[in-house]
Amino acid sequence: MPRPSDAPEAFAAGPNADRILIFGSGPAVGWGVLTNQIALPGSLARALSRRTRRGTMVELVADMRITVNNAPQVLSAIDTSRFDVIVVVLGANDAVKLMSLPTWSKRFFAVLSGLDQRTSGQSRTFVTGIPPIETIPGFGSRLGAIVAAHALQMNNATARLCGSVNATYVPLPAVEPTNALGVRDGQTYRKWASDIADIIAPQLDELKTRRRAATVAASPNTEDFLRI
Repeated sequence: MPRPSDAPEAFAAGPNADRILIFGSGPAVGWGVLTNQIALPGSLARALSRRTRRGTMVELVADMRITVNNAPQVLSAIDTSRFDVIVVVLGANDAVKLMSLPTWSKRFFAVLSGLDQRTSGQSRTFVTGIPPIETIPGFGSRLGAIVAAHALQMNNATARLCGSVNATYVPLPAVEPTNALGVRDGQTYRKWASDIADIIAPQLDELKTRRRAATVAASPNTEDFLRI
């Protein structure tokens, strides 16, 4: 299946650019397309800039081998303080292995709480759900139905976890591909990016407004400065 081989980043022009990190596996890897400009990074950069009227810089750290088990180790090598928003895309690999729900909840909570501690409220974390497994080629069998049902339970657990830490859950809907191979295409990533951007943009605007207010409050009063 095709996947991007270009630089793991994307940019949408505009002032006061927001910095976004997409981290994980599954949809973050970009299966089905040949460039990150069409996959989730480029699609999300454009979708966010249309909503915020600001620039958007997206960096991607994604690998099909990233799971909930090794995610903390991979994240430890990333300077997450550089980003306004972190989008976590995990679970597809763990769903295929039918990881138990208690194990998933415990280990994913460790990922989210670790991010919360490292960002100290200075950035926002968003977690995408596992997209419908049955839409992936090769998972239309009875085994695929079992995995799909388990992934749905994992998504429910993830949504509950997000409510207990500084994170927002974003479901990823099924999108019918338009290509002959029946694999993910540009339309799929545009739809997912649009859904993610709808949820991210208001919180990102609020974050930027709060930062501007804090900067103004910390600045010396101009009239007092002139008297001195």
